[in-house]
Amino acid sequence: MLEAYEAAAPDYDRQVQGDGWMRNVLWDRYVRLFSAGQTVLDLGCGTGIDAVFLAQRGIRVMGIDASPAMIAQSRAKLAAAELEDLVEIRVMDIARVGSLPQAGFDGIICAFATLSTTAELDEFAASATRLLVPRGILVVHLLNRWSLWEWLGLVRSSSFGAARRLGRNPVRNFMIGGRSVPHYLYHPGAAYARFFQSRFALRRAYGIGILRPPHTVQRIPPVIVAGLDRLERPLRGVRLFRDWGRFFVLELERR
Repeated sequence: MLEAYEAAAPDYDRQVQGDGWMRNVLWDRYVRLFSAGQTVLDLGCGTGIDAVFLAQRGIRVMGIDASPAMIAQSRAKLAAAELEDLVEIRVMDIARVGSLPQAGFDGIICAFATLSTTAELDEFAASATRLLVPRGILVVHLLNRWSLWEWLGLVRSSSFGAARRLGRNPVRNFMIGGRSVPHYLYHPGAAYARFFQSRFALRRAYGIGILRPPHTVQRIPPVIVAGLDRLERPLRGVRLFRDWGRFFVLELERR
C-alpha cells in the first residue's frame, strides 16, 4: 500500500483539486471546532493541505503520514508558507499512532478516506481516546459503502446486478498511484456504533457528495452542479440522506 501513495505523491495535489469543494466543507467545520492556540493531530496529512490551512489560523499541528514522498512535499509547502514553527511533520504509519508519546491534543482529524484503508478501527479509536484531552474532538472523513451517484452510474450502464449488490461488500479496491488498494467501507451509523460509541459522543454525522456529482462526471453543466450543491447542503445531516453520499463525516467528542 505504501508504494501506491509514494507513486501518487508527485501529482496528488492536482488529482484532488476536483474535490476542493469537499475540502472546503471540512475546513468550514474545522474553523468552528478548533481555535488559535490549540493543537491538532492530522493523521494521513499527505502533502500538508490541511496542516497549512490550520496553521495559517494559528492552530498548532502535528502531521503524520506513512509516505516519505508525501511528507517531503508537505515540508516544502510549510517552508514556503513560513509555517514550520507551527507544524511538526513525521513519517509514521497511522497503525502506529498509539506509540506517540505525546498526549493532550485538542483535536484529531483524518480526512479523505485515510482511515478507510484500515481494516479494524477499534485500536485506532482506543489510541485516539488516549491522545485527546477530555472532550477533545475527533473528525473522521470516510468513504461510504453506498452512494447515489455510483448507483446511478451502474444503472445508466445497465449493470443492474451490480446496482442491486452495491453496498453489500464491506471491502473494495480503489486505484491509487496506479495500484489497487483495499478500502474498508461502512455506513455512518454502523461505523459509530461499532468503533466509537463506547468512547466518544456523536456531535454530528453528515454525508458529502449526496446530490452534488463527482468531479469526474464532466457532462453536467457547472450551473447544474452548483444547484445540486445548494440542494444538498440542508440534507447532509438528515439520517436517510447521509447514507447516500460518496463520503460521510463523524464529528466525535471524547467522553
